[in-house]
Amino acid sequence: MKIMILLSLFSICIDMSLQSYLLHTRKIRTLSRTECSTNKCLNGGSCAQHVYSKDYVCHCPEGYLGKHCEIDNKSNCINDKGKDYRGTRDYTVSGKECLQWDSFAVLQRKYNAQRSNALKLGLGSHNYCRNPSHAKKPWCYVQGSMYREYCDIPKCEKVESKCGQREYKMNKIVGGNEAAIESHPWQAALYITDSRSKSSYFQCGGSLIHSCWVLTAAHCIHPTISHSWYHVTLGKSSTNKPSKNEQTFSVEKIISHENFNDDSFDNDIALLKLKSQSGTCAIESKFVHPICLPSKCLIFSENTQCEVSGYGREAEFSPFYSKFLKEARVNLISQQKCRSPEYYGKKLTENMLCAAHHNWKEDACKGDSGGPLVCENNGRMNLYGITSWGDGCARPNKPGVYTRVLNYIQWIEENMI
Repeated sequence: MKIMILLSLFSICIDMSLQSYLLHTRKIRTLSRTECSTNKCLNGGSCAQHVYSKDYVCHCPEGYLGKHCEIDNKSNCINDKGKDYRGTRDYTVSGKECLQWDSFAVLQRKYNAQRSNALKLGLGSHNYCRNPSHAKKPWCYVQGSMYREYCDIPKCEKVESKCGQREYKMNKIVGGNEAAIESHPWQAALYITDSRSKSSYFQCGGSLIHSCWVLTAAHCIHPTISHSWYHVTLGKSSTNKPSKNEQTFSVEKIISHENFNDDSFDNDIALLKLKSQSGTCAIESKFVHPICLPSKCLIFSENTQCEVSGYGREAEFSPFYSKFLKEARVNLISQQKCRSPEYYGKKLTENMLCAAHHNWKEDACKGDSGGPLVCENNGRMNLYGITSWGDGCARPNKPGVYTRVLNYIQWIEENMI
């Protein structure tokens, strides 16, 4: 009898210990998730959480180093006074070696790695030249001197970004093909993070139009959800397999068109400003590259073949979004034809345009919203439309409807500040 009681008590103790352990591990997991709920990694790095601790690690794009991907291993020149220089020059004009920004001697001085804004200023556990004081050029502290010394770093030559260029690779959007991200390097994926579970789910597509700006559809934005719940991933080929080519950003600001009508989908356009702590947002590569905005006089004629891309459903009644980026070829349809009764009639406004596959076998579908419709001009791809709405997917006489970007060039320029 006593043995039975002792075994029972022992079992209860084991049970309570196990429950305590499980609660503790759940708590650790909950805490750990919050570490990466806002991406702490700079320059397009992605945050990965250790499972049983509060620590995290940044997976940095090629050429970037440091705890937060804050060091640019390829940078060998400066713009202006070099305030944003994050390269690895570690000696001064006189040839003296720089002191570590977290060394004891430097911690007694004004600029050091323990400042609250050290990461923003580029200071850390390294001895690379920086310009945290807005001096005439980057500098550092040196041994045996109370004074800082300048570093001789050449000025960068200004290179104009060549938007709309890509490495095209043929590898469903409805009836379309699986696409390599190099073929659509401007493609963005918009996610929402649930504030309670901290889990993220895919919301819409988008288009990178500037290193810090993404264009999407206004209907992709929930008016009651804070911008802090959203994040954008660039360079993404697969929605279920992260890759080292991806760059992920928090959203600093959302600007939906002030006249967006969620009943008619008129003015279905919104801007997302990517959040950067270092002054640099998207880093251009063959996987991440901005699309050109069309010039105000660029008009593509009826039947011009264009491309639409996204991570949406592969069929109208499919319960799942595609696991891979897809592309489809569609032809532009004249406004007159698309406003005819057998198409969309008066539903179509002058701020919209239509495009469809010639035999109705390929189309954008649910989940592709906000993504790009691009057309080629003089060897460059131009963002001609934003995937907006349609009656079903790939139905005869019911083409995809896109926001006519050409009508919003001034609005985009005025709001990208």
